[in-house]
Amino acid sequence: MTMFSSCACTLLLAVSASAAAQTPGPSGPYGNPPGNDPYSDLYASPSSASQPSPLASQRMELGPQGHRYPFPVYASLPLNAPGSLSKVKRLIIVVHDERRDARRSLRAVAALYAGQAGPKADTLIVAPRFPSMVDASLQGMPAWRRTGWMEGLPSIAARDRPPPISSFRILDDLLRHFTAPGRLPALQTLVLAGHGAGAQMVQRYAVLNPLDESLRATGLDLTYVVANAESYLYLSPLRPSRTGRGYTRYERGICPTYEHYRYGLEDLPAVLQNYDGRLSRIQLATRYAQRHVTYLLGSADTNPEYAGLDKGCGAEAEGATPLARGLGYWGYEMRARAKYAPKPAHRGFIVQDIGHNETEIYASACAARALLGDGNWTTTATCKALPSQPSM
Repeated sequence: MTMFSSCACTLLLAVSASAAAQTPGPSGPYGNPPGNDPYSDLYASPSSASQPSPLASQRMELGPQGHRYPFPVYASLPLNAPGSLSKVKRLIIVVHDERRDARRSLRAVAALYAGQAGPKADTLIVAPRFPSMVDASLQGMPAWRRTGWMEGLPSIAARDRPPPISSFRILDDLLRHFTAPGRLPALQTLVLAGHGAGAQMVQRYAVLNPLDESLRATGLDLTYVVANAESYLYLSPLRPSRTGRGYTRYERGICPTYEHYRYGLEDLPAVLQNYDGRLSRIQLATRYAQRHVTYLLGSADTNPEYAGLDKGCGAEAEGATPLARGLGYWGYEMRARAKYAPKPAHRGFIVQDIGHNETEIYASACAARALLGDGNWTTTATCKALPSQPSM
């Protein structure tokens, strides 16, 4: 066993042992005001009393000709003024968490520009908002039941809405829209980021989407940023051992469905079965290992009891807390790296003293580099790189 394997096992066991004893800080358990737990109503529309923001809500028309549909986004620049987009070199698409507050997510990224005039003209930040059935102001747009958008599931079928479409297709159409010839003539870099539920969506999309290689073949750089995901899509039946040492098949007697989607590749929804040519597990694993992914894990994201945490047995098979699940998945990747991608394309970081907080984890030095590249960004948290050597 390598030093990393020993350290990772020790940390995983320590996280599990200490999680129940965690006490929230004065600002609330996840960086929110006391008594204002955002997970108390996971699927309500964002409060209209949110702090005013210059980052505007905009309506886009997406999809191919003959199958166009409207979709709501927040954006740091006006999308209907082509002149304002001519200098954009970097496009950041940031996916909200289960609160579905896209403006909050956009502002969390834009905050890295504090002390400057705001996001520069060479950076466009776009935050799609995945509507729910309860969003009265978003009638006529695709909408999802609960967190179906997070998994790539189709929108609901309703007379007053567009035909059902996978939420992954929404991301496809956003990428196709902004990379269409002449749309962003100076574009060089694409970043797709998410925190919490948004990170779960981004990680699964990074595994399954069919566009990555074709976009990079045009000279564009495409990176995925996965921050504090509550669970991950595994590409084999292996899971972190319950002893904290190594990886093994989980006991079907404890969780018969631990390999079902969204935790594994069994029972893949019909809408995703033909999404990318029904690649084999080995083909998916090989391709994913070569895609550019950055994982961000808050060192204090260790509460196993917060209301937004997935407590299904498929998620529990990955670990007890978001931090434990992230460390377990990183170790799983390192174990497979020699087989699928000897040249590392994935990076992982622990963000020191940060819990399940979107704004604070994006304000870290490693998140700033992943999102914005090198620069003089306003950051408030430090990072420690996860070991890049196989753990077993």
